[in-house]
Amino acid sequence: MSVNLIFAVIHQLVKEPRERLMPSVIVDDVLDCTLDTVDTLVRDVIRLYGTKDNNAVFGTFGSEDEVGTFPRHFDTFLNENCTAESFLALTHRAMRSLEVKSRDVNFASGGYLLFSLYENGGQQFLIVAMIKQKEGLQLDENLVPVGIIELDLNKLHQAAKINFSRYAQYQNAEEEEQQELSYLSFVSPKSNQSASGYFIKALGCSKGIAASTATSGCISGITSFFQSKSELRESKTEARKDVITYLRECISLNRQATIGDVVGSVRSCYPSNYEEEDKVVLDNELNALLNSDEYQVPSTFVVHESTVNKKARIKVKSDNWQAQLEKSALGVTSDAEIHFDRENRKLTFNRLSNEAINTITDRLRD
Repeated sequence: MSVNLIFAVIHQLVKEPRERLMPSVIVDDVLDCTLDTVDTLVRDVIRLYGTKDNNAVFGTFGSEDEVGTFPRHFDTFLNENCTAESFLALTHRAMRSLEVKSRDVNFASGGYLLFSLYENGGQQFLIVAMIKQKEGLQLDENLVPVGIIELDLNKLHQAAKINFSRYAQYQNAEEEEQQELSYLSFVSPKSNQSASGYFIKALGCSKGIAASTATSGCISGITSFFQSKSELRESKTEARKDVITYLRECISLNRQATIGDVVGSVRSCYPSNYEEEDKVVLDNELNALLNSDEYQVPSTFVVHESTVNKKARIKVKSDNWQAQLEKSALGVTSDAEIHFDRENRKLTFNRLSNEAINTITDRLRD
């Protein structure tokens, strides 16, 4: 993971469940990102984000009436060229928003808030994470990490991430196009959401990603994953076919798809000689890829039928004919159901059904 840390800081929200909010611990200096402890902490949080037990939900900022002032402050931060001073000011405003939103939530609890601005793959991100693992995170009196124990997968209680490039794309898009875009995501525990919901509201998160985006990302992500691994490459077409079958089953049953079932739908395409532990490794890698910023597949999503058909079919047209074909039926070998011979410019239909034969025969008699 080629992550370049730009700025990082840790503040503390001081609140215990059923107790009143205490003054937060706010620091006025960014952390030294060259320290191994700081580097390790931020990278661990980024690594955990979007993994199987920390699947992200994708969306955008809500309106100020719904979620408060953080989105406006974030926009100001971008216009101030992302300096250390403006980064700190943004984190201070975020802490004030967290205080306001948590104050009246009886069961809400505080923790250490890690804020970090970083680059990855040529893109900038802001990540905010609530860390409650006191045994795994040792801080000095200035909230500087002095010792790190590898964070457990279940310890990323709440987190949010904003993709700057996608945010700019959204801001410059037409209203109709914006419906298909998202630029932020967040992780929050499925249990006790009423107590943890203040975190999401304080940072202005509003969930919601277009069904077409999630559906497209699902199919493209599966294809990319199998293509990227030499041991899976030969099964890419079968995996694509299996996930499309699963998505169409969701449509016919009028139910939402889940990222777990998507991963499960292609498990039969893993190498037959793999042990269960090897398959679990692939499951986790695939889950993380699908739930990444690139593919944006949430834990559950409504399947978009038109997108499935667009991904599954190909339309071809000549001067005197046209056809709509299932991509899974196309192949470049002579035994394919539909054989594409590029060199001889031929398309051959094999294993025609009786119904197809009878229909063609009847039409030729007309």
